[in-house]
Amino acid sequence: MFEYQLKKSTRRKTVAIKVHSQKVTVYAPHFVAKKHIDTWLFDKQEWVAEQLKKQSSIDDTKQYPFESKKIRVFSETICLKLDSGQDSKVTPYDDHLLITISPRVKNTYQNYRQLLETYLKEQLIAYIEMRLAYFCTQMGEELPNDLKIGVYKRKWGSCNSKRELTFNLHLIGAPYHAIDYVIVHELAHLKYLNHSKAFWQRVEAFFPDYKASSNWLKQNGMSLQWVF
Repeated sequence: MFEYQLKKSTRRKTVAIKVHSQKVTVYAPHFVAKKHIDTWLFDKQEWVAEQLKKQSSIDDTKQYPFESKKIRVFSETICLKLDSGQDSKVTPYDDHLLITISPRVKNTYQNYRQLLETYLKEQLIAYIEMRLAYFCTQMGEELPNDLKIGVYKRKWGSCNSKRELTFNLHLIGAPYHAIDYVIVHELAHLKYLNHSKAFWQRVEAFFPDYKASSNWLKQNGMSLQWVF
């Protein structure tokens, strides 16, 4: 029998089970005895095991850059080399990225991470700015008022009424077509701040194969995330 967390409530009328982040939680009415819950869960063992297995396989697709010494940049796997040097910087070579920090710097691990993320952010901004200029011309749009890059779990990009666009830093690991799709998606929001039929027609008009890129992100999005 697996371990689980039990949460009882006076408002619940039925027993429910949730498997998330490798944890099992059971929600039950306050009057249901634990032995009855254990009996009920005994019949659910195979289903719970299957859900845990699925989540485990999903988690394994994430990137662990400092363990594997590799990271994906525009869908290409790049090797990482960590070393000490006179300056704290990232130096790109044909077959790897060299990240060096001064021996005088404290919190070595933290500094390696900051240097890597700053470098990747610069690479992503350079590409997005180039493609924004191209697609704005194609779509008859003025350039957005602001461009921001951040790390998010549940979105690849966003647009607001101030014409400010935000993109997820994890896009740096995606193929160019997927990044282009997110760019067109957010630019379409400059005209339609919704997901109406007119919005999707505008996306399709300037990125006809958008569904393939959208599906790629849905299927591979987890593999773009980093764990440091």
